[in-house]
Amino acid sequence: MTAIKARVQTTPTLRQWAVVGAIAAIAAVIAVLIVQAIAIALWPEVALFKPLDSYPRTVLFTIIPTFIATGLFAWLAMRQAMPERTFLRIAAIALLLSFLPDYLLPVANRTFLASSVAAFLHVIAAAVIVTILVAGYRRFSRR
Repeated sequence: MTAIKARVQTTPTLRQWAVVGAIAAIAAVIAVLIVQAIAIALWPEVALFKPLDSYPRTVLFTIIPTFIATGLFAWLAMRQAMPERTFLRIAAIALLLSFLPDYLLPVANRTFLASSVAAFLHVIAAAVIVTILVAGYRRFSRR
């Protein structure tokens, strides 16, 4: 008789989600800070735009969404058989909505270039965060 191995699909544990979320946060912060520093070196005037004038603020505004995204994905994974599609859709919508404040809020020294740099930082963060969370989910759920 041939033994058939059943592939058991599990949901990552809370600890695994915490590890994946922390890795995503660290990687996203590093990537965003590097891109922000390059942008400011290329276009020093963008540093006058409030969202780009502080590296600690950038770190905070990268870490918080990372943990929100991690919690959302973990929540979806507990409630859906295939949470990736839903998570990716929500992440795409959240990314698009994150551009609005950069271009629309009345912030001092807002220029199209500065707003575009800030929006690009959102893209960098989202790419890193989503990639790591999906990879972690697949690894720990054995998909």
